[in-house]
Amino acid sequence: MAIIQTHTSTSQMSGDGAADHILDGSFGFNLSNAVLKLIDSEHNLHADGQTIISDGTFVIGTNASKKLIFSTDDTERIQITTDGALDILSQKLLINGNAGTSGQMLTTDGFGNISWSTPVTQENAFKTLAVSGQSNVVADQAGDTLNIAAGTGISITTNAGTDTLTITNTNTSAGSEAFRTIVAGGTTIQADNNTDTLTLTPGSNVTFTVDSNDDSITINANTDGELNQNAFTQVQSTNQNTLSADSTSAALKFNSENNTSVDSRYDSDRDKVTVTTDTSTNEVKVTNNVPKTFSMASKIPIVMHSGATQGMPLRNKFFNVATTDPVSGGGSSVGVSTRSIPILKSDGSTSDVLMPAKTDNSTLQLTVLNTSGSNQTMDMEVAE
Repeated sequence: MAIIQTHTSTSQMSGDGAADHILDGSFGFNLSNAVLKLIDSEHNLHADGQTIISDGTFVIGTNASKKLIFSTDDTERIQITTDGALDILSQKLLINGNAGTSGQMLTTDGFGNISWSTPVTQENAFKTLAVSGQSNVVADQAGDTLNIAAGTGISITTNAGTDTLTITNTNTSAGSEAFRTIVAGGTTIQADNNTDTLTLTPGSNVTFTVDSNDDSITINANTDGELNQNAFTQVQSTNQNTLSADSTSAALKFNSENNTSVDSRYDSDRDKVTVTTDTSTNEVKVTNNVPKTFSMASKIPIVMHSGATQGMPLRNKFFNVATTDPVSGGGSSVGVSTRSIPILKSDGSTSDVLMPAKTDNSTLQLTVLNTSGSNQTMDMEVAE
């Protein structure tokens, strides 16, 4: 390597003393004005009091564990530390002479070009939007946009002036005020969506009449059979078979039959009960046709002076009557029976009052003095 001092002229490589530096561009530069020229086998290094220029790759560094410091105005401004960090000691940075504005930061366009830019401020903004059962929507960058799409029956309108987003239900025909849940018999029926259908099914003895013009449903009850849920389905009688209804329209019948074992002289209905119905009162009346006889009761009802009712007993009285018919044990008399009324006479003795028979031979007649003072004849059937 050769070191050549070309001259000691005050001329500068910058071309003129008025130039700020060699790359000022106002005056050009002249390497021949270099005060010092270093020459190796390939390259030349030119230097003067202001500039160092090489026509090869130019390296400034240290080969020991020392920093590389750059200074101006006798003050350290930038240093490269031994671990390779660029330390801007002046805390000042210009990009093409531009210091930027407050709050700006350095950004790159991805091609190695840097510039000052204002960051997008999103304080406390959500980065992720999560919906249950759906994929998360995640912002890819600070200025990413969330798109909101309207689904079926929904419209979305925006107002940039008021920063308002309005979501409106346009499916008003779906009945937004309809009942969503119906409870029947303790069971809950819930609509699965706003167009779900509730189906009514008629049960036994029920029919539906639907009028689509009037939007009405008429529920009709089938009147066939017994609708009273508390109706008797069985009829029981002591020592008798139980009668059971075999259908909803089964009828219970009341009947009276003749007793053919009685004397034919009696009235045709005297051994029956008469059954009558009254539709106005829903009443069934059963009447006993057996005549009221004093002998069967063994007493005649009388009213005492005190007003109390008492029974006067009847008893059988037997007489021997002549007959030409054979008589048990022989003889010509037979014992006949009648009913008598025993009475107590004023002298303390008793006497039997006998009663004559009517011509029908089935009735005795008792003659009494009634309250009006006249005689009254009472028929007492004793043929039983």
